[in-house]
Amino acid sequence: MTGNAVIELEGVNEWFGDFHVLEDIDLTIRERERVVVCGPSGSGRSTVIRCINRLEEHQEGRIVVDGQELDDDT
Repeated sequence: MTGNAVIELEGVNEWFGDFHVLEDIDLTIRERERVVVCGPSGSGRSTVIRCINRLEEHQEGRIVVDGQELDDDT
């Protein structure tokens, strides 16, 4: 695939209490690429999007958007 990665997730994990919502998510989205996030209710679609746009903080792993790593200081 060509183009620079604009969104990268590496080993992203998120829990709500004992419920493991996102488990070791790896994802790379490149320039001009379109991605559909689909799945059943409760599968973590909204949670992964909320982590990328920083409405929610992930608990483990790395998220990089346009070269900027999203961490506690973001």
